[in-house]
Amino acid sequence: MDEAWYAVYTHVQKEWVARDHLDRQGFLSYLPIYQKEVRHARTVRQVERPLFPRYLFVRVPLAGRLHRPIRSTIGVTGLVSHGEVPIPVPAHIIESLQSKENSDGMVVLGNAIQFNQGDRVRITAGQFEGVEALFEEMKDSDRVVLLLGMMHSSWRVVVKMAEVERA
Repeated sequence: MDEAWYAVYTHVQKEWVARDHLDRQGFLSYLPIYQKEVRHARTVRQVERPLFPRYLFVRVPLAGRLHRPIRSTIGVTGLVSHGEVPIPVPAHIIESLQSKENSDGMVVLGNAIQFNQGDRVRITAGQFEGVEALFEEMKDSDRVVLLLGMMHSSWRVVVKMAEVERA
């Protein structure tokens, strides 16, 4: 039987719960995660976060109604569907995500990961194109926070990670 990947929509912050229950039922699931630095009360720690909040992927056979038990799994809201028909996710997308994982199983998020707080960067597109700034932190999976020094003051701006390069 041919199998395909499908996107599973979960309850808020229940991605791990849904993944564990799907695995216990014998489904092959995939929850891409990345490591994020979190600051709170003068402490900094690394935490694991889902790359796609409220989503994970499951691989099931295409034929019949084998996807029905997924919808009643604890933590699952439903499958991403068109009407009642689940929409398959191309396998190359899952393979691409898995190929970006490090040895700890974390997806490495591109060039912003190479930057440390305080590194000088240049914005390469958008309204601040050509402006140099200081790297502050990762905002989420595809945006970064930068400090711009303008008019004798510092301004925090959020830009796409792809629009930043080392100065």
